[in-house]
Amino acid sequence: MKKIALILMAIVLPYISSVAQDKLSARNILDRTAERMLVSGGVTANFTTTSFQGAEPQESITGTMDILGEKYVMKTPNICTWFNGKEQWNLLADNKEVTLTSPTPEEIQVSSPMSFIGIYKHGFNLSSNKTELRGRKVWNVTLKPQKRKQEPSTIIISIDCETFYPLCIRVCNEGNWTRISINNFKSGAGLTNSYFNFTANEYPGYEIIDLR
Repeated sequence: MKKIALILMAIVLPYISSVAQDKLSARNILDRTAERMLVSGGVTANFTTTSFQGAEPQESITGTMDILGEKYVMKTPNICTWFNGKEQWNLLADNKEVTLTSPTPEEIQVSSPMSFIGIYKHGFNLSSNKTELRGRKVWNVTLKPQKRKQEPSTIIISIDCETFYPLCIRVCNEGNWTRISINNFKSGAGLTNSYFNFTANEYPGYEIIDLR
C-alpha cells in the first residue's frame, strides 16, 4: 500500500503543481519574478534591444546587464549605463562623455529594463495570458497605467513559467515599441551596491557632465 501511495503521489503532485501555477494571478507572477531579481548577489544576463517604428524594426543593440533589485548596469559597445537606485550615469564612448542625472520615476520606466520590479504594485492594471516563446511556456503579463495618457502606455513582460525569469520585455512609449530580448540569466553573481556606481578613475579622459 505504501508503494502504491508513493506512486500516486508521484503522479498527482506534478499535476497539482501545474494546476496551481496555471491559476497564478498576474500580480503573483510578477511577485515571484521580482523575488528572482532580488536574489542575493544579483543576476546577470545578455540582451538584445530592438526599436520599432510602427511594426518595422529599426535598430538592434546587444549587450550585457547586471541587476540587483532596481539597480542595474547595462553595457553595449558604445553606451554604458549605471543606476544605483537614485543616480544614473550614461557613458557615450564616441564622445568620451558621461552624463550624471537623477532620473524621475517616469524616466526610469523608459530607460530601465527591470523598471516593472518597482512599479507594478501601484498605478497599473495587470493582466496575463499563457503562451510560448522560443519553445518555452511563458506568461505574457501586461501592465497598463491607470492614469490616462501616461507613458509608457503599455508594458508586456514574457516570463518563463518554470524559472520566473523574464525572457522578453516590450515597452510602448508614444506609440513606438522597444523590445528587450533576454537570455543566459545567471544568479548569485556576487554584485554589491557599490558596483552600480560609476567609477571615474576607470575611464580616464572622459568628461563628466552633472545634470542633477
